[in-house]
Amino acid sequence: MVKIVAPDKVSGMLNEALGIDNSNWDYPTHLSFSHLNMNKLMPVSLLEPGINSIEIPVTNKADGISDIEISDPLTGRKLSFETFLNRRLFNDALAIFHKGELIHESYRNGMQPEDHHICHSMTKSLTAMLIGIAIDEGVMKSEQPISAYIQELSDLDFWKPVTLRHMLDMNVGSQYSEDYTDSEATYFSYARSVGYYPPLEGEKIHGARGWLSCEALERIEQVGNRFNYCSPLTNALLIAAGEAYQRDPLDLLEDKIFKKTGMEDVGWFNTDKFGVPIAEGQLSLRLRDFIRWAALMVCGGRNLAGEQVVPESFIRDTITPNRASMNAFSKSEYGSYFDGAQYRNQFWVLNPEAQQYAMLGIHGQSTWIDQSRELMICSFGSYPVQVDPLGIKCMQTFWKTIANTLDSQHQ
Repeated sequence: MVKIVAPDKVSGMLNEALGIDNSNWDYPTHLSFSHLNMNKLMPVSLLEPGINSIEIPVTNKADGISDIEISDPLTGRKLSFETFLNRRLFNDALAIFHKGELIHESYRNGMQPEDHHICHSMTKSLTAMLIGIAIDEGVMKSEQPISAYIQELSDLDFWKPVTLRHMLDMNVGSQYSEDYTDSEATYFSYARSVGYYPPLEGEKIHGARGWLSCEALERIEQVGNRFNYCSPLTNALLIAAGEAYQRDPLDLLEDKIFKKTGMEDVGWFNTDKFGVPIAEGQLSLRLRDFIRWAALMVCGGRNLAGEQVVPESFIRDTITPNRASMNAFSKSEYGSYFDGAQYRNQFWVLNPEAQQYAMLGIHGQSTWIDQSRELMICSFGSYPVQVDPLGIKCMQTFWKTIANTLDSQHQ
């Protein structure tokens, strides 16, 4: 059973001596600390592991991988493996999982194996697996209106044409903006409403669920036409799953996925002050526990003991090229960064033809999966800004270099 940890005692102060609190936790100089201490920023519920942990197979097949050099997108010169991780990716922890085995695990920037690190928007992809289970069990339907699951949305015109599929693929047609460089972007009013930052003077705090019906959303284009990254939609997905099953959504997530992956430790799931889970970004896990959950995708929906947890049909639907999804993505602001990609089921399918896809989060959280190679590269980071072109290029360069290195080692 999910354990709620005294939400009334969470003050938003992460480190009083250093003055790190909810107004400055994401300053570049604070990230390596705050990313390991998100249980102090907002209320937190603990996802409890099952009785037995499942061991991750570990091998030394990639002993020499830390000796490679990587071409630097910034200077065009070669950088050492460690320099690239430290100075380009601002990496906190790295794991490489290949053909069912953990072939590399390393920690830096103050993080240790027992630490919980925030997943940021990789949480979206992990949460979406629950929706895949719900659809497979017949409890939810992808073409059902989201308002059929969240009652207070049923009388609002904006939500009437929006289906579960539109929510999963983030193409609801709203004017919502998640431009992190624009302090007036819709994202920041949402972020204050759920507790990432203190509210402005006189600002009404709606919370994650209330925001969906209280925020004045405006439709600016046809539903399904264009991918528009909108974090609050993932909160709605988890809320909808809870309503569909008539269960607490975190208890549901714990029973359907968390306990079945053989976790070593609890998971921290932040909520707003009303107890609604922040499913779009506020899960913190140990690196190895993140691997256990993320590996469900590369392992065909099975946990590391071979038990089917997530339906294989969800994975196929996610990574199979979908012309409508690719077209919607091409019209988005991300189309120029990831040519030919699609956003499907809360995953970034960067190369659908090659079945290469990713879980991505701000400040350097990334997991890249190459299904045919049975390869997964998981990174926790403290990148100084939320996202920028250099960071994207560095991630892509790193993934490609590791994949090519492993190919050459196994020839």
